Amino acid sequence: MLSSYLNFRFDVQGKPINGFCMRIQDDFHETYAVIVDGYHSFCVWLDSTSTWRSSKHTSLEPTALEQIISRIISTESK
Repeated sequence: MLSSYLNFRFDVQGKPINGFCMRIQDDFHETYAVIVDGYHSFCVWLDSTSTWRSSKHTSLEPTALEQIISRIISTESK
């Protein structure tokens, strides 16, 4: 399980992406709050079909979102 939070920092097309995520209580899904510098916060979650979803108004580039989810997955599997 992800401990209290996960810091991340990486580049997408030369643009730095900095922030953190933390697991939040959700009775239905594995859910994480994501806070990224320069963006509105949003949530990602693993739904009942084992597909990762994100909040409707997530404005982060898809490549950056994939990087964040990959980091959550790799941390969870440890």
